[in-house]
Amino acid sequence: MKIAFVVSFFDFRNDVRRVIAELARQHEVVVLGSPEQAASIKTHLPQGVEFRVIRERRVTVWNRIWERMYLLFKQIPKSENNYYLMQLFLASNAPTEDQKQKALRILRWTKRLPKVLSYDTYLDKLKYTSHTQLDDIDQFILYTSIADDYLLARLLKENRMAKVYVYSWDHACKNPRFSKRIRYLCWSEGINEDVAELHGVPPSQIQEVGASQFCYIHEFLNSRQTLTRHFPYEYIYFGCAVGIPELARQEVEVIRQVAQILMEHKPELKLVVRPYPVMKDWALYDGIRQLPNVVFDKDFRKTDLSVSEKAIFEKFEKIHFAQAFFHLGTTMGLEACLTETPSFILDFGYESTLGLSLYNFIHQYQNDKYLMIRPAANVIGSLDQLIEILNKLDSSDFLNNNRETARAFLPLRSFNDFAHKMIDDATSR
Repeated sequence: MKIAFVVSFFDFRNDVRRVIAELARQHEVVVLGSPEQAASIKTHLPQGVEFRVIRERRVTVWNRIWERMYLLFKQIPKSENNYYLMQLFLASNAPTEDQKQKALRILRWTKRLPKVLSYDTYLDKLKYTSHTQLDDIDQFILYTSIADDYLLARLLKENRMAKVYVYSWDHACKNPRFSKRIRYLCWSEGINEDVAELHGVPPSQIQEVGASQFCYIHEFLNSRQTLTRHFPYEYIYFGCAVGIPELARQEVEVIRQVAQILMEHKPELKLVVRPYPVMKDWALYDGIRQLPNVVFDKDFRKTDLSVSEKAIFEKFEKIHFAQAFFHLGTTMGLEACLTETPSFILDFGYESTLGLSLYNFIHQYQNDKYLMIRPAANVIGSLDQLIEILNKLDSSDFLNNNRETARAFLPLRSFNDFAHKMIDDATSR
């Protein structure tokens, strides 16, 4: 069988590359990507895998009109706050001030205009080129967010065997581009429900296959090798979650407050801070690097967005030996729930609950649904509560809450099992 993976952010997604490598042992595999990302994709392409550039976009007045129409009038997920928050994130991260202001103007207009244009209608209107070689491919796997609308339009029009893997637990609540005519593969039954409820996709077209990102945890938990302790002291591990400079500065202030509380009440504990990997300017963290009880864990990032598999394993070792894992809303916080280290989401440190605020970042849809819904959940709502929890970190209640959160995302799968579940799901129906 020849399988095509339609990818983006290929350097950053180690798990996608591992899945492709697993399937390439038994099948022919092709990776499809944009011309702009071709060099990065080729750099990280697994051995024996072919790369093809996607060339489906046709530059015409017709297509430009529909692109603009979809930009302004598209239907968005029912989790509107998450969608608008993500657009604010993207606008704030624009490379120039002019681009930022343009993105903010578009966002203001989309909030006012009626949301009448479905993604399926938009796909039907696009005129593609048919220039990408696809005839020899038996099965297509796409990822959210869709890398190329024109390619998907062609796949649907030609009735090819294709499905979309919902790559992250927050994609259903922040991405608008979900077709009701394609199969979806999701992390868990809960994510299945998100796709159905937030986008109106028929449940019969949604299947749980597990999380490829968690395959690394499966490997870690089943590894027989001796674990390495990377820090010769007791510590709290803080995983930074924010990639937007305006909010990252607020996150840094929360870290400063946590470090101060540790200094006063648990001076024997260090605070090991893992910066957000795709934050462009790590100088934002300079204000906490000099604190006497803060250790800056920065050795995992390379020249591009890629992270070595050794560094991924070391990340779980660092979580394993920590007294606790702290975060403001990150997949690492969910990953920690699958370990024997108590994981806590911090819910304080914000001055506003509106717009681009730390409050709205912490209370994103996925955090509220999966990490913060139970009264006994590991949520730290104030500095006083932080002090209280630090004094009883060995309580079994925290690990029990870990396990309750993790139960919704089990079982963990190996890369081999996950990879074949992805393709078997499509071929068995």
